Amino acid sequence: MDIKGTNLQYAIFCNQFVEEHGHASILGVLDAVDVQGTVPVGSPLPRKQFPITLVLGILASEGDHTATMEIVRPSGGIVTTVDLESFNIPPGDHIHRSVVQLEIEAPEDGDYTFHVFVDGQNAGYAVLPVTFTITYDR
Repeated sequence: MDIKGTNLQYAIFCNQFVEEHGHASILGVLDAVDVQGTVPVGSPLPRKQFPITLVLGILASEGDHTATMEIVRPSGGIVTTVDLESFNIPPGDHIHRSVVQLEIEAPEDGDYTFHVFVDGQNAGYAVLPVTFTITYDR
């Protein structure tokens, strides 16, 4: 199989990724995040952040590659840039799995876009809707 270009084959948002004895398990697959919390009246608003695991499948040609990711807010500003890793696709293989543990800060509700770049080129993106609901305890 001759690979032309690089692309994001899959992006899975989840609570946990486990790999044991050559088998992988993805636990708590997420298609959206709805964080809810209660704080006492008069308390400052808590930081809107949460942990998440992102499992990426990157299709690429044989050789050495470097991957990065930009997380973009719903309003368009970049929240953060993450250096994912450098990896090698050996002869006969075409896909690389990357598991990313993130602590996401989401200052606004809406769709967060995760752009993946390989060797500086856009390989694809995934979107995660995020909402926070804070209630006050009297």
